[in-house]
Amino acid sequence: MKVASGFSSELGTCISWGRVPFSEAAKDVTGGNAKIRSSDYLALGEYPVIDQGKDEIAGYTNDCNALCRAPLPCLLFGDHTRIFKYVSTPFALGADGVKVLSPTKNFNPRYLFHYFRTVRLPDNAGYSRHFKYLREIAIPKPSLDEQTRIATILDKADAIRRKRQEAIQLADEFLRSVFLDMFGDPAINPKGWRRVKINEVGKVITGNTPPREQKRYYGNHIEWIKTDNISAAKYFLTKATDGLSEAGLGVGRSVPVGSTLVTCIAGSPSSIGNSAYANRSVAFNQQINAIVPYQEFPALFVFGLVRASKRLIQERSTAAMKGMVSKSSLESVDVYDPPESLKARYASIFAKVLANIDRQTTAEADADLLFKAVSQRAFAGELWSLRG
Repeated sequence: MKVASGFSSELGTCISWGRVPFSEAAKDVTGGNAKIRSSDYLALGEYPVIDQGKDEIAGYTNDCNALCRAPLPCLLFGDHTRIFKYVSTPFALGADGVKVLSPTKNFNPRYLFHYFRTVRLPDNAGYSRHFKYLREIAIPKPSLDEQTRIATILDKADAIRRKRQEAIQLADEFLRSVFLDMFGDPAINPKGWRRVKINEVGKVITGNTPPREQKRYYGNHIEWIKTDNISAAKYFLTKATDGLSEAGLGVGRSVPVGSTLVTCIAGSPSSIGNSAYANRSVAFNQQINAIVPYQEFPALFVFGLVRASKRLIQERSTAAMKGMVSKSSLESVDVYDPPESLKARYASIFAKVLANIDRQTTAEADADLLFKAVSQRAFAGELWSLRG
C-alpha cells in the first residue's frame, strides 16, 4: 500500500510489543552538570550551548569545563517548553529547565527520540514543569534491530521535512542579505538613515488572555496566537490550536493582516525578538506585542526591519530566567527610516520571494503530515512491516 513520497508499507505479521516504564528506557543524568547562564552565552565559540528553547543552539561557550558529562548521544527535554533535542556532539547546558536523558542499553537513542516526540504531554500546565508527566509514560519495546529499522525509516521521513525547511531557510538568508545590502544593520545604521523608534514605525499593541473561566470567550471565530506560533525559522504565523469566540474577541486584542507579531515574554532568552508576519487577522496573548505599520511604512518592510532588529530587541530584555521586553521597551527600540522608494522596492522583492516561500511552506506541511503518518504506524501497539 502506497503511503507517500517514496515511502511504502505492506501489512506484515501482527506482533504485539511489550511496554516498559520510562525508568527502564532512559535515565535522568542532569545532576552535577554545569549550566551556562543566558547572560554568558557567546555569539560564537568552540562549544554549542543548548537550552530548552526552540532553536537547536542557543549560543556558544569556550569553557571546556562547562561541557555536559552525559554519555553521547543523549536526549534533552525542555521541562517547561516540552521540546526534545537529540545531541551527539559535545555541548554545554543552558540555563535551568533542561533535563538530560541517557537512553539505556535496551533502547536505540534515535528510536527513543522519535517516540518521545509523539508523546502528548499536558498543554494546559502553562510554564510549569512537565518532566513529572514524562516519567509516567510507558514505552513500546520492540527488539533493538526493529528499533533501528524504525529509527532509520523515521530519519528518512524527517529528512524530507528538513529539506523543505532548508529551502525556506535559504530564502530567508537571501532576504536578510538583500535587506542588509539595501539598508545596513539597524544596530549601527551604516548608511546614516534618519533614526526613528519602533512606535514611529507602527502602533504597538500587547495581547491579552480573556478570563479562562468564561468558556463563552473561547471558540473558533478567530485564531488566538501564542508564542508557540512564532518561530525564527518561519515567516508566517503557524496555525493556532486555540481560538476565541465573537464574545472573546470583544474582550481580547486582535490585529489586521500585515501586522508583525513579536515574542516579548519567553522561557528562553534566545526566543525573545522572534517575529512572524500575520497573513490573516488574529488575536494573541500577553506574551506577544504586535506592530501595526503606519501608512508610510510598507508592511513587508516593517517585518524585515523587525527581523533584522532582533538583537536590538533582545538587548531590552530583562535578566530574568524568562526573558521579557515590555511594550514601552519595544516601542523605544531605535531603528531607521530609509527613503520611500527603497522601502517600497524591498517590499516588492519580499513579496516575490514570499510567493516561493508559500509554495515551500505548503510542501513542508505535506512532508510533516507524511512524517506524522509514518510515526503513527511505526509506534502503533502492533508492528506493521515498514519498508522504505
